Order: sequence, then C-alpha cells, then structure tokens
Amino acid sequence: MKRNVLILILCLILVGLFVTTINIGLVGADSGFDSSFDSDFGSDFGSSSFDFDSGGSGSGGPFAIFFPFLFIITMIIISVITTAINSGKQKEIINKALNSKLTLLNPDDFIEDKRLEVEAFNIYKKIQYAWMNFDEELIRKNTTDEMYNMYLMQLDTLKVKSQKNVMYDIKYLGSKIKERYEENGQETIVINMNVSCYDFIIDTRTNNVVRGLATKVNYYNYELTFVKTVDDKKLDICPRCGAPVEENNSGVCEYCKSTLVSDKYTLILSKKKMISQR
Repeated sequence: MKRNVLILILCLILVGLFVTTINIGLVGADSGFDSSFDSDFGSDFGSSSFDFDSGGSGSGGPFAIFFPFLFIITMIIISVITTAINSGKQKEIINKALNSKLTLLNPDDFIEDKRLEVEAFNIYKKIQYAWMNFDEELIRKNTTDEMYNMYLMQLDTLKVKSQKNVMYDIKYLGSKIKERYEENGQETIVINMNVSCYDFIIDTRTNNVVRGLATKVNYYNYELTFVKTVDDKKLDICPRCGAPVEENNSGVCEYCKSTLVSDKYTLILSKKKMISQR
C-alpha cells in the first residue's frame, strides 16, 4: 500500500515537472525592457478537451460521475507540488543572483578575430550588471549619452515601484561582426550577439518574483552597436554635434553634453536592438 502511494506521488511530481518545463509563456525583462512579459496563457478545460457526459448510455458507470472530482483533486495536488518545487528553486536562484559578483571573459583566451567581439560582450555584461544593481556610474562609463538617459529613466521607474530587474548567469553564446565603418575619427561596430541568462523582476521589499520566471533560462539574440576612437587617431571633434574637443576634456562634449570615447581601446554601447528571444 505504501509503495503504491509513493508511486502515485512520484507520478504526480513527474507530471508537475512536465507542466513546469512546458511553461514557456513568460519572457524576461532585459535591461531597457526590450522584451515583454505580456503573454497570456492558461488551460482550457472546456468541452473541446474533456467530455464529461454522464447521462443516457450509462457506459461510464459510477466512475464517470466521480472522474471530474478526481481530476480536479489531482490538478490541485500537482499545483501544490509544482509550486513548492518552483518556490525552492526560485529562492535559490534569487539568493545566488543577489550575491553574485561581476565576472568577465578574458579576450586573450580567444582567437584574434574574436577578441573584439568578446570585449563587446564584456561591455554588455557590465551594463547588465550595473542595471541590476542600480549602478548609474558604471552605466555612464559604458554607454553613450542617449543610452545612459534611457537606462536612467527606466531605473527611476523601477525604484518608484520598489522593483529590481534581476539578470543572472549571463553567458556568451557567440557573436559576429555585421558592419564596421569610420566617421569623424570614430569607428562604429555593429555586432550580432547571442547570450543566455536568468531574467526576471523582483519586489525589493520581499525579494519575491513579481514578473517573469526565476527558474527559466532565456536566450537572446541582439544587434549591438558600439563606438570607439579609431586606433592611433585623436578625437578632434564631437561625432554628434561637430564641436571641437579640447585636449583636457572630461569625456563629455562641452556643447551637446554627449559622451566622448576618448580611449582608443574603449568600446561604448550606443544602440541595443533585440532581434529574437526564446
């Protein structure tokens, strides 16, 4: 008897896990809110799925009468078990994410043709880490003026709502330079990049997930645009407004206040476009 009960519980757990794995309706937030959580999904238990006809023929017998109740009880048990499993996993991932440190890839570990792309990933990861931790200064150092202002407004919105966009375990899955050109002493590099990560929003007062799914790994394909000073050339004019750049400038144009890329080895993110996600 005990063995049968254990088998039943194990079956219910397996079904619960299966239900969990197919729950792909929720998508992550991503910094800049490129993706959306507004996916409606649910289960349709109408006549098209189940036909509980207990009249007339008597073919179902007494079981046909009790089957709907057994089904409902089974679904409740599965829901409770699944919720408990997910709750434990979510708490573990949230704790790891909130206590994580910024780790970057070493471009020297890659072949020469890939080092620039890996450095671009490191910049992207710095920005995502700064976004999660409300580090406005780190965002400022790695983005153009337009991008910085966009992030700043959205971070202010999160603060008002007492929310945080958690982005954890960001992994580099490959990239390819799509376009590269020079203009006014500045080089623009467009890179198609694939990454994966956990991506969800929590309430900062309780650390409970309010949007997204903490146990779901998201896969993103981006088109990222970076700018940098052309090697061995000095940035004499502002790429945005054309104003002359003083030798002792502070990294910001005195006229239009945009960020200047003064270090020839520094990449700055100027545009981020989500191509696809899954």
